[in-house]
Amino acid sequence: MDAGVGRLLDWYDAEKRDLPWRRSTDPYKVWVSEIMLQQTTVAAVLPYYERWMLRFPNVSALAQATEEEVLSLWQGLGYYRRCRNMLKAAKIVSRTGWPEDLAGWTSLPGVGEYTAGAVCSIAFQQRVTAVDGNVERVYARVCGDAALNLKKAAKGWAARLVQHERPGDVNQALMDLGAAVCRPADPRCEACPISSLCTAYQEGRQSSLPTTKRSRKQVELQHVVWVPCRNGMFGVRKIDPGEWWEGMYEFPRSDATRTADLQKLCGAGSKSQLCSFKHTVTHHRISIDAMLVKADDASGELMWVDADRLAELPMPAPQRKIADCALRSLRQSSGAETPPASQESRPPPRNRSRAPAPAGGS
Repeated sequence: MDAGVGRLLDWYDAEKRDLPWRRSTDPYKVWVSEIMLQQTTVAAVLPYYERWMLRFPNVSALAQATEEEVLSLWQGLGYYRRCRNMLKAAKIVSRTGWPEDLAGWTSLPGVGEYTAGAVCSIAFQQRVTAVDGNVERVYARVCGDAALNLKKAAKGWAARLVQHERPGDVNQALMDLGAAVCRPADPRCEACPISSLCTAYQEGRQSSLPTTKRSRKQVELQHVVWVPCRNGMFGVRKIDPGEWWEGMYEFPRSDATRTADLQKLCGAGSKSQLCSFKHTVTHHRISIDAMLVKADDASGELMWVDADRLAELPMPAPQRKIADCALRSLRQSSGAETPPASQESRPPPRNRSRAPAPAGGS
């Protein structure tokens, strides 16, 4: 495969994806993109990245932000711990400057070996690897490796390939090859620049490599959400540390067997069905049933916000969906025109005071 690096780079030069973070070697832009891309697709990340850069154009701007500001802009992207760690890391970098090597990068909150390798190779042209699932898959097929754990072997293989004058492009070429050509299902071998060097292709084993790992059993949950409303205001609470989506805001939520807890918070006012849907968090499948509650006798534990403030609060994706439903319901009942839900849930674009989730949802 070492002889195929030239072919790989020729293919990358001709076919690489035009992504905004690839138009610069600014370590801030590379770092933000790599953190956002964890557990997420490029298509999902693009609008978040563009909005993030408008609000936080550099690491100093990010370092001055509050947690609520960054969570508000991140809401809907998921895995919120990534966002909190970025804010912590930005505060460190604004004081000490950018790390100069892998050890320095991995010492930052939320930066693992893959992200450190990606930033060091792309932004600083260091000959280090960035091995993710895409690269492991390319390795398994090229080398015909049927092992379940590929990380160590794939890193050793990639380490030879990045001994090139363009290590960052080698890493990105491998990522793009895995994402666009050497796909998990239905690989496009006819478009692969290194198919003649691929063991799996030569032996017809593309579909069986890499060896599939046993998936985790899905856990079914049922959540009931009450949306307290009085005098045009909505009752919300901040999610406690240690819970899913900690630090964000939500309408009162409980397990379906504990609705008495909701009544203590929201009172005993009349209720109407608002919406029902399912939401997936890692291996949890959550059935959500939301009710609109007239909460004239609600407890004093809730924070009351108007519609504009509700649209700005950082909320987990399912709670944001419920908020959109609640806003539409109230506007329809009052005869007002309802804007599209996508506009309601989008983080506000205006700049205010400054430029500006547990695993699976923290």
